[in-house]
Formats: sequence, structure tokens, C-alpha cells
Amino acid sequence: MLGRVLGNRYRVLSRLGEGGMGTVYLCEHTVLQRRFALKVLRADLGGDPELAERFRNEAIAASRIGQENVVDVVDFGGEDEGALYYVMEALDGRSLGAILREEGPLPVERALALLEQVCRALGAAHARGVVHRDVKPENVFVVRRAGTSDEQVKVLDFGISHVPAAPGCERLTRAGAIIGTPEYMAPEQATGGAVDHRADVYAVGVLAFEMLTGALPIEAPTEIATLVAAQTQLADPPSRRNSAVPPEVDALVLRALAKRPEDRHPTMAAFAAEIARLRGALATASSLRHAIGTARSDGPLRPPGRPRGASRSRGGTLALTGAEVRSPAPRLRRTRTLAAVGAVAVLGVALAGGWWLMGEGRRGIPTATPTPTATATSTPPSPSTVSAPLDSADRARVQGSLAVTPAAELLPERAAPVPVRLRARARPAPGDVKDPYAAEGKDLKPDPFQ
Repeated sequence: MLGRVLGNRYRVLSRLGEGGMGTVYLCEHTVLQRRFALKVLRADLGGDPELAERFRNEAIAASRIGQENVVDVVDFGGEDEGALYYVMEALDGRSLGAILREEGPLPVERALALLEQVCRALGAAHARGVVHRDVKPENVFVVRRAGTSDEQVKVLDFGISHVPAAPGCERLTRAGAIIGTPEYMAPEQATGGAVDHRADVYAVGVLAFEMLTGALPIEAPTEIATLVAAQTQLADPPSRRNSAVPPEVDALVLRALAKRPEDRHPTMAAFAAEIARLRGALATASSLRHAIGTARSDGPLRPPGRPRGASRSRGGTLALTGAEVRSPAPRLRRTRTLAAVGAVAVLGVALAGGWWLMGEGRRGIPTATPTPTATATSTPPSPSTVSAPLDSADRARVQGSLAVTPAAELLPERAAPVPVRLRARARPAPGDVKDPYAAEGKDLKPDPFQ
């Protein structure tokens, strides 16, 4: 029968899984050579008009949203026997339910990143009048973005979503009907009341609590007890089960889990914006803590040119990977030593000059010592008489006739020294200088100064 449903367009490669309404296969388009996921309505449900219409609505809802975080539906069809199918993009990844079962609670940063994408996907659906009404980990698929290590969310299974009915069509969900998964149903949904987009806000709050703690906010032994507890029991802050959750994230999750729809985030767009703001604040705080930790681990400042983490080896070198770089430490020591010696020399010269100036100030300006004057007791012989060599008796007589007067006796006692540059030359006696105007035998003008 499956071969008749697919016809000649798709070739089935393997079976991927089975849900409440149908079976999913991995197939390949025979012409395009491209792989897709094919969901086929179960044969025993094909005869139910309501379920057939719900299956059709699932395909329509997913195809009309056209957002990157919503699985893209590309084809829909049916056979005369009543079998319905639709074709969607093939995804390579894991469901969020499988990730939580295998890894447990997620780090806060990772959980918020995935939640923001879920909110944006549902916000795009709400903008087109589609309410999912069955948000849970099994309907959130996580894949890798092409060429990166970033995780991308794909929201699946709009099977019980509320799609605006065309004019003249009956309301698919009857009043008072309870449809959904009890653990993720909003209180108004659990009682069969009117449901709008804020029911999806509540379901995302349950999803967030489970991603952060690995547990559900409200748990009961049976489905009926769970529906009753959702009306009266308040959820604990996620931080009581996971101390790594900051208070701001507690407030975010508890607001989404509010019992009254008007107390929750008004729209999915507002919910996503709040998550984005918290992610930015947490990233900034994490970077600051990392910078402080790095500064503390670095220890004291290193000499210039010494790379971080390099170990000092002998010979004034730094041991690096495969090479040695000359250490600047010996050069620094030589420079500092020369600077110290120069400073000491300059200081010594300055002290010596100061000491000399102080001594000169005490002594005053130096004066010429008067030359001792020799006085003869008798008239010494004239040059003509001593030009001849003297015998020993004459030399003794001449030396004995000279009496040297000490210089100290020639100056007054305690007389102030006279500077050499101010001392006037001694004038010759008036009889020692000849008057040129008095020369005989010359016709000279009279002395103008007489």
C-alpha cells in the first residue's frame, strides 16, 4: 500500500519513527535526488474525518509559517484508499527529549539559547494565527547549523494546533474537549476552557523548567492528578533544584508558569526578547569573571618580552616551543648598573664642587704673597765688581753681609688682604724719571701739564 501512496516520486530508504497519528520515513525524491522526511497517516485512522482533517491542518500549519525554526513542509497528498501523507525537510539531529534523557539538565546558557529559538518559532506561528497547543521536548528537534557548531531548533508536530478555519467550516475542536499532554498543558487548557497563544507561553515555561532542572515543575502519579495539580499547585523556583540558575532566570520561568494567562508574558516575541536580554547579561558577567580569574592566575607582572607561560632556562634564555628567545633580563641589569654608576659619579662631582666653593668662601679671594725684601747692612758690590769670579773668602763676606727680613714683619698685623687685580703699580720716584721736555739742545714745546 505504501508503494501506491508514494507512486513514482519518492523512494523509501528507512523508517525513522512512529507517532500517535502516523509513521515517519526517510525517503528520496526520484528526480531531484534530494532526501526528505515522509509522514503517512496511520491506515486505521484514515477513516476518521476529524483525524484526517487534523492531519491536513498539521501540514498546512507547518507550511504556512515559513520560519527557520519551524520544520518546512513541501508537499501533501492522498490516495483513493484514504491514505494521507505530507513531505517535509529531513533533519539530522536529536529531539530535545532524547538530549534531556541522555545528558540531564542543560547549562543555563545553552538552555536559554534553545529556548529563545523555540519562542521565535512559536511567535512566527502565532503571527499567522496558529497555536501549537502541544509544545514538549519530543516536538522540539535540535540540529547543527551547516558549517558551524551552533545548535538550531526545529519545532515539529502541529497535529493538534489550532488553525483559523475557513468561512463556513466547523470548529475542529469542540468546546470542553481536552487535547494535549497533561504535564505541559496550561490550567485553562486542562479545564477545556478557551485557549489562545498564552497557552503556548505556559508550555514553554514547563519546557524551560525541565531543561534547567531535569524535572517537571508539577508532578503527580496520574494524568488526572496532574491536571488537578496544575490548577492549585505553585511551581518552585528552578534554583531550588539547580543552584547554578540565577535569580533573573527564576523570575523568567515563574512568570511563564503563572496560573492566569494575563500574568504571563503577553506574547512570544516579548518572551524571546527577555531571554535575549538575560543571555547578553549572563555573557557579560561570564566574560568579566573570566577576565578577573585570568588576571589572578597570571600572578606578578613579567619583564617585557617574556611570553606568558614560558619557563626560564639557564643561560639567560626562555624555554619556548621549539625555539629559544634571548631574555632581556641581563640587558636590563647592565643598563640599571650603568645608570647607578653615572648617578653616583654626578653626585660625587656635585659634592666636591660644593665643598670647594664653601672652602673658597671661607678663605676669600686669594692674594699674592709679598716677596721678601733683602736689606743690606752695607752697600753690595756693583755688578762690575762682582762680574768677576769671587774667591771663597769674598763669597763668604758677601753672604754674611746680607740680612733677610721675614715677610710677616713687612705687613701690618691682621691687615686685610688686598686683591691682586685691585693693587696699583708703585710709582717711581720723581727723580728717577727723565722729563722729555727738559732735554737740552732740543727745541721742544713746553710741558702742557706744568
